[in-house]
Amino acid sequence: MIVTIDGPVASGKSTLGRRLAKELKLFYLYTGLFYRALTYLLINKEIYKDEDLKNPKQQDLYTYLDPELLIYRYDPEFGGTILFDGEDITPYLKTSFIDKQVSILSANKRVRLLINEIVRNIARNFDVVVDGRDAGTVVFPGADIKFFITAQPEVRAKRWRHIQEKLGEAYLPEQALTLITERDKRDENREIAPLIIPDDAIVIDNSDQDVDQTLADMLEKIDRSEHLFEEEE
Repeated sequence: MIVTIDGPVASGKSTLGRRLAKELKLFYLYTGLFYRALTYLLINKEIYKDEDLKNPKQQDLYTYLDPELLIYRYDPEFGGTILFDGEDITPYLKTSFIDKQVSILSANKRVRLLINEIVRNIARNFDVVVDGRDAGTVVFPGADIKFFITAQPEVRAKRWRHIQEKLGEAYLPEQALTLITERDKRDENREIAPLIIPDDAIVIDNSDQDVDQTLADMLEKIDRSEHLFEEEE
């Protein structure tokens, strides 16, 4: 079984993916961690600048996406984590700096092809909940159930600010909204795998819902979908 969750930044898809996977007893696959990890590694180990991230060296991609070195793990209690050469680098991957830089790297076609293959290889061994920005359109177009989670930009900006505060970074409301809006534009307008709503996705706007309410909504829609599958059989 494959359940995909797509959506823009700060829509809550990662939290919902982890919670949904735990509820359904599935393997949670947070695809964004691979892009964030690669961005972090290229910047910190190879001193990549913005222009370098647009066109990373092939050998660097092979080095830092080596499945023997870059290891993804999932724990039902704590969600997805990613290690490189034995070090857990997950705590360094959710900063506002990485937020900005990852959207530059993720627009590269070679990067997306390599990470998509890694993700698909993991999914061959598990029933999964997968979240991302093209999980239901490009990575798993044949997924059993697809969600697109969104919220109004002002709501997402507020959520994003709270995340950054926990990381010790402070932003004014207007700064957060500007950053969110810019990220949306980059994701929606990139040439490779832009952020779009899958044709057969269940769309949930959770502007007025908390995580528990959205999760309940998703579970109810999955239950309804499974009944429809049974009727078709």
